[in-house]
Amino acid sequence: MKWDEITEVLIVGCGGAGAVAAITARDLGVQVLIVEKMEQGGGNTNTAMGSFLCGGEMEGTYQYLESISSLVFPTVEPEIIQAFAKECLSNREWLENLGAKTHVFGQAAFPQLPGAEAIEKRIIIGPNKKEENSFWAFLRTQLETRSIRTWFNSPARDLLTDPQGRVIGAVVQKEGQEKLVGAQRGVILACGGFEYNEWLKANYLKSYPFYALGSPGNTGEGIRMAQKVGADLWHMTGVSATLGFKAPEFTAAFMVRPAANSYLFVDQNGKRFTSEFVDIHAYNFVVDFFDPQSLNFPRIPCFLIFDEATRQAGQIGLTAIGYNRGLYEWSKNNEKEIRAGWVTGAESITALANKLNINPSQLKNTINQYNYYCQIGEDLEFHRPSKNLTPLEPGPYYAIELWPCLLNTQGGPRRNAQAQILYPNGRPIPGLYSAGELGSIFNLVYQGSGNLGECLAFGRIAGRAAAVASPVNLFS
Repeated sequence: MKWDEITEVLIVGCGGAGAVAAITARDLGVQVLIVEKMEQGGGNTNTAMGSFLCGGEMEGTYQYLESISSLVFPTVEPEIIQAFAKECLSNREWLENLGAKTHVFGQAAFPQLPGAEAIEKRIIIGPNKKEENSFWAFLRTQLETRSIRTWFNSPARDLLTDPQGRVIGAVVQKEGQEKLVGAQRGVILACGGFEYNEWLKANYLKSYPFYALGSPGNTGEGIRMAQKVGADLWHMTGVSATLGFKAPEFTAAFMVRPAANSYLFVDQNGKRFTSEFVDIHAYNFVVDFFDPQSLNFPRIPCFLIFDEATRQAGQIGLTAIGYNRGLYEWSKNNEKEIRAGWVTGAESITALANKLNINPSQLKNTINQYNYYCQIGEDLEFHRPSKNLTPLEPGPYYAIELWPCLLNTQGGPRRNAQAQILYPNGRPIPGLYSAGELGSIFNLVYQGSGNLGECLAFGRIAGRAAAVASPVNLFS
């Protein structure tokens, strides 16, 4: 095979996982090349808040991660959870040894699970700019300090194997030409999920449509490439999703989070269906209901109904995170979005219901019931926290369509504790590794900051494994 380029470790994807893998491998003294399909690095890592998962002590961290993995249907072997837990204990130390300063950002999302007291979320101290958050800025600087070569606008198209099935490189499209790039020690797939692949979403996710908040570069190529060399898949139905608004003018959606509490969610029938304060990563669970009588998803889209006080309290669309950060500034009083038709307003509930094609009587009853719960200080139906119970005042009233919006998908090629991608029989595919959200160990239940924690943990595992792998001779 005539190679256009040869490196020791080839990394597909220049997001958090790819950067950590590259830094780790380079610091072990091997040659690294990163190929990235977008014009710049960062991926979903740079569209996130930037917090990452850490562990305080091994037993509790393992217990917590094992509890999450075992809920409903366990699919992750204990040795993989152990490897992740061990690396989570080192996430903070690894970053701070490289010069980062971090502080605590939060704790376990599910304090009722064993080991939760050992879990913390941390964030790198630094400015979060429109161009990049502090987490990605730090990793980018580390890549540049090491002069790690990166080809931007250079998507990997296919993996290359030798006659024995070992992955020895990839076909990369660079400057309009296909380049054969050899990898003597291994290829690491760190190219993200499939948030922008409509075929994969329609086939693997329970409901549809899902929009996405993150990088449009996440179109599932890593899944396709791994499948072509025989990889097993796992966790394809697992996602982290919030609720947001999708404007036709923008590729990505906007997260919606009102600044005041006088609001509620209703379905297409005008009925409330959940507490509005579930975990931010788990809203897919409350909207992916298919009605076997009407034969539709009555909560996709659903509606955020709010009053004048909430409109005046601040922007309901958040642009501090997500791919739209820096591309659009939501108005503080939401007037611009009303004029654009993104937000619907009316002087009365009846008029608003008619604009939304909802039964006015049902919507009135729903709001009256919610206001009663606010009056007595207890949400008897959905147990919204009492501190967040604020009644809707007399009109005008407003509404915005809400859709399930992916923070990330979890599915992809199955990996083991050494970050090796596996055949369906559980054997490793020689020379092929993965890190990050592509084939995440998270499945049904997701812990906030877990994916960036996983980028750090399995980025290091993959980088080390590929760096110490026996090299193959690509010159014969």
